[in-house]
Amino acid sequence: MFGARMREVWTRVSGGVLTTLFSIVLLTAVASAGSGAEVAEETAAGSQGLGTLSANVYAQTSAEHRACCYGIFAAAGWRLEEMLEDAEPVPARPAVVMDLDETVLDNSSFQAFLYRNGLVYTPELWERFEREGVREVGLVAGAESFIRKAESLGVAVVYLSNRNEGNAARTVAALAHVGLDTTLIAERLFLKPQGGSSDKSRRRDAASARYNVLMYLGDNLRDFSEVFAPQRLPDSATTDDYLKAMQARTASVDDATCHWGVDWFLIPNPMYGEWEKLVPPNPADILRPSGMEVRTGGE
Repeated sequence: MFGARMREVWTRVSGGVLTTLFSIVLLTAVASAGSGAEVAEETAAGSQGLGTLSANVYAQTSAEHRACCYGIFAAAGWRLEEMLEDAEPVPARPAVVMDLDETVLDNSSFQAFLYRNGLVYTPELWERFEREGVREVGLVAGAESFIRKAESLGVAVVYLSNRNEGNAARTVAALAHVGLDTTLIAERLFLKPQGGSSDKSRRRDAASARYNVLMYLGDNLRDFSEVFAPQRLPDSATTDDYLKAMQARTASVDDATCHWGVDWFLIPNPMYGEWEKLVPPNPADILRPSGMEVRTGGE
């Protein structure tokens, strides 16, 4: 009965998350009227800039984003309790695996820095933030409560992140800055090796070899599996190519419905992620507008 109630709550929360994320994607596609390739390019650039601003404002200030995060972490906490109650016997060395950035650590100040200064993300700028932004990070709403609950249940909290291994000391300092326990952190922190791949598969396997992993939490589908890695499209890709690649990724999510809200929990991140790789240069090209007729007089 408890599990059924929890899954009902999660269904409502996840539906709200998907609606929210879709709304943010739509904001990136606001386009002005015009004609010609030059105008189209300006429209696309302006739309993407508006989308970036809207995503940053939403993530930093909206009560809706905060509510989504609280709900997801609460559902994950209930599910964790249920898993432990149902386990006979309770597994040795149980753990949850969490991504860090925009799952535990709120780095929206870095995204706002990029927007305010007209910059685009580069690995070099991010590495600077890892080193210099320790005291600028915050906690994603609900993350601390979930972590405290896991710890109180005797579950290890493992962090698996694409932060750079060379900046491990600064990442540990960031965790301490937001008040999280860093006891035996060397055993619980899996970062990207210097010059290594962003594919987390080997590190997930390493965590699973050390712990009995009960649950994964992240803000990017690749935090759960490489199955969700977006297709690499050539510069010559058409709108149909983008749409087909999106549909393939969506189908992979549908195939994993047995995991969502059960042992995989996704935190909304409208600012950046793998989904961006499948947005064409002019986002308006992939919109699905209503077939309503435009009428004069605002009707």
